[in-house]
Amino acid sequence: MKRSLIVAVLALLLPAWAHAVYVVILKNGGRVVAREKYQVKGQTAVITTKLGTLTSLPLAQVDLPATDAFNARNIGDAMPLDWLDENKPTPVPTPTVTVTTLGKIRRGIAAPENDAARPTPTPGIAFRDATYRDPKVQRAFEEGLEAYHIYLYRTGTGTQSTYLFLEVQVNGQREVTKALEAVTTTYHLLAEKAPERAPEKVEIQMLNESGKEAGLFRVSAEDATRLATGKVTAEDFFLQQVIF
Repeated sequence: MKRSLIVAVLALLLPAWAHAVYVVILKNGGRVVAREKYQVKGQTAVITTKLGTLTSLPLAQVDLPATDAFNARNIGDAMPLDWLDENKPTPVPTPTVTVTTLGKIRRGIAAPENDAARPTPTPGIAFRDATYRDPKVQRAFEEGLEAYHIYLYRTGTGTQSTYLFLEVQVNGQREVTKALEAVTTTYHLLAEKAPERAPEKVEIQMLNESGKEAGLFRVSAEDATRLATGKVTAEDFFLQQVIF
């Protein structure tokens, strides 16, 4: 039963155009998305980025064990949705100062929480240094993004404790579409299979590569279902749901 559920989930989460990538994890928590494994030239790691350009950085800055472990993962084995068949409650952790999923995009890229409190056309959706109350749900959304080859993100608690927050770095319209599809598909599956565990809302802040806001959303499970089930296109969903 559990295995068949995982297979069904993966069939929905993996897009037909999925392509292989290699993620280089740095010791400072950052990530570089490459087309293939880096090449070692002396004390330098030479990387072909996903855009096809060459870049390099000191090999000492690469977290070699974490990089090897990440790229050795099988997405099917990593998808932590087998707990949907469980009836055991998950302990709710106390938010800590350090969130283990932070650092996946460069620090300071999001507006500080104090800045978000200033009068703006948005409802104060911004990164907060607090882990979401259900780590398995948080990880499910992370795996959903990674299934769509979105690797530059960080997660946490939204503007309310029942809201999940996702900050995603995107490069162009295609990645905006991929991110929306990944989040809404995961949200829809959770709401359908484990409604008592699904977040009340999911808040999404998209940032472009220069750190500027590229889209801000506060999505309900009903909203997510519309896109996940094909009742609306990703382009229309963006226009209907974007806040700014």
